[in-house]
Amino acid sequence: MPTALILGNGSFPEWLDIRQIQSNHRACLVCADGGAEKARELGLTPDLIVGDLDSVTTETLAHFRSAGVMIEQIPDQENNDLEKSIRLLIRKDWQQFILAGFSGRRDDQTIATLQIARKYMSRAQFLIYTETAEIWPLKEGAWLFETVPGQIISLFGFPRAMRVTTNGLKFALNAENLSGGSRGLSNVAINQKTVIRFISGNLLVVKNQVGA
Repeated sequence: MPTALILGNGSFPEWLDIRQIQSNHRACLVCADGGAEKARELGLTPDLIVGDLDSVTTETLAHFRSAGVMIEQIPDQENNDLEKSIRLLIRKDWQQFILAGFSGRRDDQTIATLQIARKYMSRAQFLIYTETAEIWPLKEGAWLFETVPGQIISLFGFPRAMRVTTNGLKFALNAENLSGGSRGLSNVAINQKTVIRFISGNLLVVKNQVGA
């Protein structure tokens, strides 16, 4: 499935290797407005820049225009630049998105990122990198994660997930329903692989970075 790695202008922790992520997933690199500044800082050339372009300097835009980068200016103020990027890419049949740089500076922006993922997850798969974790908004099915024993893994209904069963976590769930509250917070991996299954609804899995 074609993957788009979308960069924002939020926080990027030192452990997050954008080049490696792009290589591992063979991802198209998309910058949501000010994310173009991060790409330039890292010496990366995006395939596409999307947004109202109020958070990226004219110098950076000129730099990428000269490199032949496609720039899609969308002045609409009803959606933020991440949502503009996702809407554009979904119309082009992209269905898998990795998000980085959309958390850390403002809590409301972080909440907006999660809301956007929930809004579009019926049509796409998301992975969100924050300063301390990988966040996976998941649809029903069986999901396999590589984990480290002792790693903190939290599961939340998003807003609800039905008959959740886990294998590889200290506090096992057996066909349990998760719906709001803190049930599912701070579970712990006991194996190098963790399997999570559920039959309906949406689940938010937070895989905390070891040592973060």
